[in-house]
Amino acid sequence: MITIPGFVRGFNDDVEQLMYRFGNCRRRAYIMKQRGVDRPTILKQLHQETELPTRYVYAAYDTIKTLLPHVAFGGLQLQRLREAGRITRKEYHARRNAILACRGDRSRKGNVCLRIENGMLRINIEDKRWVKLPIQIPNKYLSTLSRAEFYTVQVKRRLDMKGYDVKITIPVEPPPTIEARRVMALDINSGHVDFAVAEKSDLRPVAFGKVDCHELLDAKKDEKQALLHRLVNKVARIAKHYQAEVVVGKLRSNYMNHCHHFNRRVQGMNQFELRRILRYKLPLKGVGVSERSEAYTSKVGAELSQPLGLDVHKASAYAFAVKVIDYASFTFLRDAHADEGNGSLSIGLNGRSELTVPHQSWLSGLMCSDPYSSGEATPNLGKGGWSPRPAETSILQVKV
Repeated sequence: MITIPGFVRGFNDDVEQLMYRFGNCRRRAYIMKQRGVDRPTILKQLHQETELPTRYVYAAYDTIKTLLPHVAFGGLQLQRLREAGRITRKEYHARRNAILACRGDRSRKGNVCLRIENGMLRINIEDKRWVKLPIQIPNKYLSTLSRAEFYTVQVKRRLDMKGYDVKITIPVEPPPTIEARRVMALDINSGHVDFAVAEKSDLRPVAFGKVDCHELLDAKKDEKQALLHRLVNKVARIAKHYQAEVVVGKLRSNYMNHCHHFNRRVQGMNQFELRRILRYKLPLKGVGVSERSEAYTSKVGAELSQPLGLDVHKASAYAFAVKVIDYASFTFLRDAHADEGNGSLSIGLNGRSELTVPHQSWLSGLMCSDPYSSGEATPNLGKGGWSPRPAETSILQVKV
């Protein structure tokens, strides 16, 4: 999917009234769905009640079909402001009914109700009645929009009351992903992302590096999206340079209940949003991406950092790459199993454990936990692969 931004300056009374009807349609569809009414009955009844065009009713149902129970439309904060009397009823209804959407249709060559024509946004108010508003679209997207067979449009009123933000979503076929001969594993930390590139054939490391993103920690909410996209673009360029596929670890941090400092560290990493952007953006650039469990990789990285001559994060990224390529080689832990779950944090996580390492006080130890007095690492590499020797290892350090 490609999303093209647009902007319509000023307001229109007919559009405002249409947004109010569309918001009522969404809420009615949500209530009926929670009561167990099937989709065809909901669509038919809402079309009769609201007298909206059919495409608007379909779009209203699409916006609520994945919502959880007990949803406050407009947001809970807006509801609290109204209950406290800090905003009027008119302002509450205006901010609560702020979107209008219509999905594209290939058979109609574009969009039936919200269509872009000659620099104008044509909005279908009712049957055989339209309103045309001038829309501003960046020039670099005009050629893509003209070639699109169909597109979905969403119109949202801006909070500063200066007009409407428009999002035009166009489905595109991603370029074919070439079979990569290397793996680029990411170790996401607070303020920086470390990576390691390893060969699939013999597990030999190709490159280690770090991408700094400290500005994410202090950025405002509306600035973080641009910074995350910039970070993903850097990761894509590195992966294409080394002809590697990207693997990122899972970390379910939404159910954590730890100390405030620990929660702030995890939430500051923006792991969920970063993984979401990686999943949809890298395939558009021809780079494969996958999510895998990275449990125990930080513990193994701590043991490998000394013989590799690296910091713990880069060594953890290399351990993650080895684990993805050949799990049999990842036998540093005696009690590590292949069915490690989905990367959820252990309930017994203590302050000395890393973010991706479950509490391991019950473990008997590491298979290679002996000190490296001989200058030689002794991991059990399942493919008979490379055993690192500090005296013979030549590591390429890359900092982006």
